[in-house]
Amino acid sequence: MTALSRTGLDALHERIQQEVDRGHVTAAQVAIGLDGQVADFRSFGTAGDDDHFVIFSATKALVAMALLPHFADGSLELTRPVAHYLPSFGHHGKDDVTVLQLLTMQGGFPQAPIGPDRWGSSEGRRAAFAEWHLDWPSGTRTEYHPVAAHWVIAELLQTLNGRSYVDVVHERVANPAGVAAVLGPQAAATPAVTIRATGEYPADTSLLVATYGRPDLVPVASVGPEMLLSLNDPRAQAAAIPGGGGLARADQMARIYQHFLHDFDDALPKDWLADAVGTVRNGSVSATDGVPANRTIAGYVAGNDGYHLHRWMPAAPRAFGHAGAGGQLNWCDPVSGISFSFLHDTLHQDPRVEFRRAADLHGLVLDLIDG
Repeated sequence: MTALSRTGLDALHERIQQEVDRGHVTAAQVAIGLDGQVADFRSFGTAGDDDHFVIFSATKALVAMALLPHFADGSLELTRPVAHYLPSFGHHGKDDVTVLQLLTMQGGFPQAPIGPDRWGSSEGRRAAFAEWHLDWPSGTRTEYHPVAAHWVIAELLQTLNGRSYVDVVHERVANPAGVAAVLGPQAAATPAVTIRATGEYPADTSLLVATYGRPDLVPVASVGPEMLLSLNDPRAQAAAIPGGGGLARADQMARIYQHFLHDFDDALPKDWLADAVGTVRNGSVSATDGVPANRTIAGYVAGNDGYHLHRWMPAAPRAFGHAGAGGQLNWCDPVSGISFSFLHDTLHQDPRVEFRRAADLHGLVLDLIDG
């Protein structure tokens, strides 16, 4: 087994403790996966090792990864329209939206509405899809879809498998990694650590430019704190919201990403991660953060263009994963074999806090492997 630097782990833990001491987080967990195992796991502040956190949009990668076996067996094709599989989706100009565009945030319906009265059943979801209109032609723009796209992905999973998408995600993503349910009522049986909001958005936006480098690189929030805080409600946690309602511990996330690296090949073509990286849309600039999107069929790839931090990723070009609101960090690097998860309870309204923290933590993680 590859050794992790004890000095490096101490430095990583000290940096997270600084966030607690500064009041930037109240409760946090960090975990490092390596060689198919969780090599380090620690809790901070008021968090205990058994506590679970809402992982927000880090959920997206877990749900989308459950689709990958369908690409392997041919039951789902990236170039086919979504409406080929879900006919009700094809209304109001959406008939040409491809599966690839859906998965890479190029579908054209970033803020399409769907609420609790619709999302709890296949019939309700399909009825909502039929009413949605495109904001722009699919494939012409990349814009973060905070909720809508992953309800469609969930319905694809349910349609292709003939059973609940929650069960499919558990069977393909969580259970094989030795992890309890991360989505739905079973995951929500024990309430997650309470999310809190703190801080203020800088009145002087030049301060943000100094951190992010250029005005166009300052990210635009697509979901407000009120919606994120609503996930404190046990009913919302039990609703299995596929774009942001996952619940997990950091060690579970690190283990799942080790599973992606080591154990997912049984149902997939050889070098599936390389194939996923090959779907990156380098030429499309994300409307929400001003950098090349680098989206794969299930998340982000860090890339080597210098914008990895803007994607919440480390300086490891092939690293793959998906962050969550407030700076929830989750990724794996197929070169070093490391997986990393940092979860916490606080939505800081000054984006510089989470950006600087992510930069520091990612750098410290990459320094962990000895010689």
